Amino acid sequence: MKVQEHRGCWLLDVEGQADFEEGEVLRSAMDETGGKPLPVMVIDLSALTFADTAFLHWLLEARRAHEEAGTLLILAGPLGPQVTRLLTVTGTMDHFTVAGDAASALTLGESFCEGRRPEGDQR
Repeated sequence: MKVQEHRGCWLLDVEGQADFEEGEVLRSAMDETGGKPLPVMVIDLSALTFADTAFLHWLLEARRAHEEAGTLLILAGPLGPQVTRLLTVTGTMDHFTVAGDAASALTLGESFCEGRRPEGDQR
């Protein structure tokens, strides 16, 4: 997992398996970005092979925190079958802005920064 600034957005890469412990590591990584707030956080889940409900809970908390702060959280894919299933079965897929890949997510982020809301964003 790594966090980097890219094109005016935070880009957080998540790989492998994500469960409660990984959620805590990711929370710490996001806390590290607090010293330099940016309007967009992209979480790249394209290399994520497994995620459990604890990780989903962390994602939902992150989405809520971004919404309250007036910033945008984008999940970047392509999402693997297990991650897609988790978001679909729990009915939470529509709670997130999801982009097909990291490049598309960063383009959405740039649009957000320029004052244009991503398609489907109701905020």
